Amino acid sequence: LEIVNGKIKTRNPADCDVTKKPIEETTCFERPCFKWYTTPWSECTKTCGVGVRMRDVKCYQGTDIVRGCDPLVKPVGKQTCDLQPCPTEPPDDSCQDQAGTNCALAIKVNLCSHWYYSKACCRSCRAPHS
Repeated sequence: LEIVNGKIKTRNPADCDVTKKPIEETTCFERPCFKWYTTPWSECTKTCGVGVRMRDVKCYQGTDIVRGCDPLVKPVGKQTCDLQPCPTEPPDDSCQDQAGTNCALAIKVNLCSHWYYSKACCRSCRAPHS
């Protein structure tokens, strides 16, 4: 191309110096992509039975924490964990109901799951009842 009398004229490519030809394409604006990053999982909150473990999930663009990541592909930050079953206490054959505790009533109104009645009425609560 050349400008003659304020007008652009196209030249024959054979008339041009190939070594002076500008690059046809160049990147004019380049930014890092948005990307989810996660930290390692935490320890499980329980050593037995079902617990929870967590990790941080952050969206980065280069080195900056931003909000542009796709929420549909966001990694989970919290999940349940079950390392092993909790041990159960072996039955205590020596357990007796405490005197003065109305264990019959405790059984009738389903109080055996309460910590106090499970100890105070251990014999009655362990026995099968209808």
